[in-house]
Amino acid sequence: MKALIRVTISAIFLVSLASPVAAQTADDYHPFLSDKFNLGIGLFWPKIDLDLQVDGTAPEDEIDFDEALNLSDYSTSPAVNFRWRFGEKWSLFGQYWSTSTDGKEVLTEDVSWEDVIFREGTFVGGGVGLDVVRAFVGRKFDLAPQHEFGIGFGLHWMNLDSYMEGEILINDGGTDFHRAEASAAFPLPNIGAWYMYSWSPKWVLLTHIDWLSATIGDYSGSLWDAEVGINYQAFKNVGFGLSYKAYVLDVDVDKDEWHGKVEFNQTGPTLSVTATW
Repeated sequence: MKALIRVTISAIFLVSLASPVAAQTADDYHPFLSDKFNLGIGLFWPKIDLDLQVDGTAPEDEIDFDEALNLSDYSTSPAVNFRWRFGEKWSLFGQYWSTSTDGKEVLTEDVSWEDVIFREGTFVGGGVGLDVVRAFVGRKFDLAPQHEFGIGFGLHWMNLDSYMEGEILINDGGTDFHRAEASAAFPLPNIGAWYMYSWSPKWVLLTHIDWLSATIGDYSGSLWDAEVGINYQAFKNVGFGLSYKAYVLDVDVDKDEWHGKVEFNQTGPTLSVTATW
């Protein structure tokens, strides 16, 4: 993740090396730099790393879902990207993806979830899902025609659901089947930047990075969302994109229905079909 962030930042700041070139038209570069609307629909294949903490009988004791439940390391997610240039300098970006993973395993140690204990040696199942909607408004700055650099602010709206189910220890020393759940829906505003470079009418390099570290209401923590990719314009209004995305969420939650934290890392490639007009 750190390597991708460094690459993304480096690509964004390469604009400082841009130099004026001979007069050229928008037709000399990829339509992502000039068309009013861009739409991409594809699939995101992230590797998932998750740690979850739900305070209760054992405060500050993290539940490592990967280890406890042998979760699937990879997920397949629909991915949608959209851009609208609503002024000479201004753009609205939208993005959506949804990932989930689950697993089943025999516990090698007791796991505490709020006021219940899933017993060592019992068979349990569980999983987690995360839906993300990203909206971002930014202003571009004039550079050489083949470059575009912009900064702005945005919002990540996230819906997180997690559960664990299996045999639990009850007060009389016996066991019973129980399903424990935790969920949260919350917005995290952020600042960010993007950079694009087109060296021909067919090809463009795209990067963006968003960041947040703050306390907002019942939530506090940090967010990184970085992506680097290329797009090939195969036909007049249709292209194909390939990118690598890293999304890192580290948030503490202090709500009546959930006291705890979540560390949710997703890194992987996205393949998409794009339209411009």
